[in-house]
Amino acid sequence: MKNLSSLIDEGSRIRQNMPEKALDIFTEVLNESELISNEEFRTISLFNIAITYLILGNYKKSILYFEDSLNTDYALNNRELQAEILRGIAGNHSKIYNYREALKYFFLAEEASIKCRHMQNLHMVMLGISSLYTKIHLNEKALDYALRSLEISKQNENNDPLQASLMAIGACYYKTGNTAEAKKYFEESLGLSANHFAEANALHFISSMKFDEKDYTSAEELAKRQINISSEYNYYDFEALGLRLLGKIWYNNGKYTEALGYFEKAVKALNSVGDRSIKFAIQKNIIDTYRKLGQKDKMLNLYEELYKDHINHLENDIQLKIEQLNIETDTEKIKKEVEKEKENNQRLSKALNEVHLLNDELKMMHNEKNNLMGILAHDLKNPLQSILSSVRLMRSETEDKPFRDEMAVNIKEQSGRMLNLINRMLDYRSIESGSIKMNITDFLISELTSKIVKQASILAVKKDINIINECTCSGTIIHTDAELLYQVLENLLSNAIKFSEPGTNIHLRCICSDDSSILEIEDQGPGFSNEDLKKLYSNFTKLSAKPTGNEHSTGLGLSIVKKLCDLLGAEISLQSRLNSGSKFTVKFKNK
Repeated sequence: MKNLSSLIDEGSRIRQNMPEKALDIFTEVLNESELISNEEFRTISLFNIAITYLILGNYKKSILYFEDSLNTDYALNNRELQAEILRGIAGNHSKIYNYREALKYFFLAEEASIKCRHMQNLHMVMLGISSLYTKIHLNEKALDYALRSLEISKQNENNDPLQASLMAIGACYYKTGNTAEAKKYFEESLGLSANHFAEANALHFISSMKFDEKDYTSAEELAKRQINISSEYNYYDFEALGLRLLGKIWYNNGKYTEALGYFEKAVKALNSVGDRSIKFAIQKNIIDTYRKLGQKDKMLNLYEELYKDHINHLENDIQLKIEQLNIETDTEKIKKEVEKEKENNQRLSKALNEVHLLNDELKMMHNEKNNLMGILAHDLKNPLQSILSSVRLMRSETEDKPFRDEMAVNIKEQSGRMLNLINRMLDYRSIESGSIKMNITDFLISELTSKIVKQASILAVKKDINIINECTCSGTIIHTDAELLYQVLENLLSNAIKFSEPGTNIHLRCICSDDSSILEIEDQGPGFSNEDLKKLYSNFTKLSAKPTGNEHSTGLGLSIVKKLCDLLGAEISLQSRLNSGSKFTVKFKNK
């Protein structure tokens, strides 16, 4: 038990600086507490995991862990913990722009804090509500809650809550345009140096005011202090804002390369957890800097990403308007107007997605064309060269008839290879385009298999491979496209011959029943690896096995087989192990 308590203390100590490591510690406590059925440590670990995910910016996951901790028996009997959990849920909802839900949970947390006199949590609830109202531009309400938090903080001897309240009040005055009053509260807040987040926040506002006053030296000094604190404690947004301000200073001084460096660091600091509106503003700074540097290509490339963020930014702004109206006035007419604006943005977003899909399709077609041309150029070159050589030799040996006959046979064979390759390409294209026509007839399956074996044996004999016809369906009539089925079996047999070693056997079997027929082609070849099986029927795929007689392979054979089986309504399957042969099975209904 003492060990779990020590782990919680260790995780809490390092959570802000090393959240990933803290998460591992809290998860270890959760697992151990569940093993020993300790409800107290289970609840505390869930609560701390939720806080850690909040720090890491995974707000939805944080909500789930807060909710799990809230539903434990231990939390039900601990009102102070309940109040803190409710505030945690509210804070997460505020981060993901669910302001109505956030306000609801803040009010629940306020009520729970007052009931159990948890003044520290009540102070943080007041600050949370103030921050929420600031986000939806209800600055007077925000100031009211910030002032309430100040009154509560004065009851505490700790300067931490006092510094946070002073900073929040300064932020409210800054938002209302009262910079003189804002500066007074910011400077008073910085004089305490007890709350790192409040310090980074105040430094941001004061450095921004110095920048507006064109006091760039002071602005730079304050921004660097802000960046150092934010980097150490993982305040992503304020680190990015500090870097952005340094970039703006260099930009205003005409040092565009240096400015670009700071803007890019600012975007990197936000990573995937920072505020979207901050990232959007920084991207606009980067585009302006690219323009100044004459880097138009980079500027155009960033425009597409900026467009997406602009959609999000507009939707976020619309959400702000909706929440403000709902909370303040709930005016239906204006709400419909902003909803219409949101629909327009959604249509723009959909149009952009359609453009991307079209680009992907065009890219795929372009790659396919290149693959086809590459195969044709490579695989037609050798037989053409062989034919040309044979013709030249025939012309030079006009008297040697046996030699000329041998060359004629070679020309015929090479022409057959070329025709086979072209037919494969045409088969592939006709299947892909959907232009292939089916001719359904009734025929004896045994006659089809005999024809296939006879034809394939011509190639098999040359490699000393034996094809064994084990068809037992001599009287079975099937109803399908004979040519397409022939093509399926011819492809499978051709592959088996191509990859089998001399002296091996290939079996062709037929197994028939009243309603279905099964065809099996089994070889003693190299089989297929696990990687091969993942891409078995893909287009232009060269698998790990190599032809044993230097035959050519387009990588289309099995792709064509699969597509033809789909057309025929047949099921194709494979049983294979590496170096242990393969068995393809084709099953289809007789009628």
